[in-house]
Amino acid sequence: MTTSFFLVKWLYQAMNWVYEQMSTLFSGGGWVVVLTILLFTLGIKLLTVFSDVKSRKSSIQMQKIQPDLDKLKKKYGNDPQRLNTEQRKFMKEHGVSTLGGCLPMLIMLPLLFMFFEAFRAWSNQQTLKLMIDIADGNGAQTFEGFRFLWITNIWRPDNLSAGSTLMKGSEFWSTFAATNNVKNFIFYEQHADVLNQILYKLHFFTITTGENGAIEYVLANDGGKAFLQAYESFVLPITSNAKLIGGAYESMSNGYAILPILAGATTFLSSWIMQKSQPKPANPDKQDQNDPAAQTQNMGKWMTYLMPLMSVFFCYRYDSTFAFYWIFSNIFSLAVTLIINATVVKKLQSEPMEVVKK
Repeated sequence: MTTSFFLVKWLYQAMNWVYEQMSTLFSGGGWVVVLTILLFTLGIKLLTVFSDVKSRKSSIQMQKIQPDLDKLKKKYGNDPQRLNTEQRKFMKEHGVSTLGGCLPMLIMLPLLFMFFEAFRAWSNQQTLKLMIDIADGNGAQTFEGFRFLWITNIWRPDNLSAGSTLMKGSEFWSTFAATNNVKNFIFYEQHADVLNQILYKLHFFTITTGENGAIEYVLANDGGKAFLQAYESFVLPITSNAKLIGGAYESMSNGYAILPILAGATTFLSSWIMQKSQPKPANPDKQDQNDPAAQTQNMGKWMTYLMPLMSVFFCYRYDSTFAFYWIFSNIFSLAVTLIINATVVKKLQSEPMEVVKK
């Protein structure tokens, strides 16, 4: 774990703790990882239900005041600045926010990057753990526990790229070598003695003597040349194991890119249903940018098509664990939206609009 942002650190530690507790109750394996992600995603979604309800209320309120906004448009149509001022004033008096309908999508973005960093840290920890297990002769057993359905290694991306099943030596070096990056990982701090010896034997570290005479492990200054050769031999028991990965480590993909496709599809479906329920602009043909409803709808449309593309990109390049989280999150969001539409929205549509008292 290298990030200093405390929320990401807590998120990573919470997920890892839940996973470890689940592993003690069951036999472990990829399905325990997926179950942990499912439970954690559900918990996070329950915490964001309030914002979803608030967003839908704002959308319904916008729909109710739309006729009055249209009247203001007719009255101040020749004065765009005055029109914008009067519309926003009217919306404030009725407790309506222009961005209210887009609130869930705005929340999704920081959550997306927080979970991305947390899952990447979790995956890197598992890579370091695998290094220890390989050194102990238990690497094959540990690696077998990384399998889930069509995915050989759940801590790697589900994609069609050659050699994506296990972290290559060059990727290991770039991930853990930058400014002694490996020493900033929580897992390294917990297993420093063992990892120092392994990484020293692999020429990742060299040994120097500090000012107080203590031995220090520092990054090799050859750019990883000696390490890359040693790493290939080190992981050979796994990469040549036909039972584990078919003995085709250098060319085998880690999956069939199913998770990235599902992530993009569920993101689009969830966003599209959310967008469909947003208030319509007064003049959709003219796309008047002074119309608050048009502003809300334009932002929603932009996010509807951008988020699926981002989902496919991230889930194709990065760990399957993140892809599972994103898919589960989209499914839960879709379910929450449908429930809110059938309950809260129906009730609000039958209630009269009131002016906020000051």
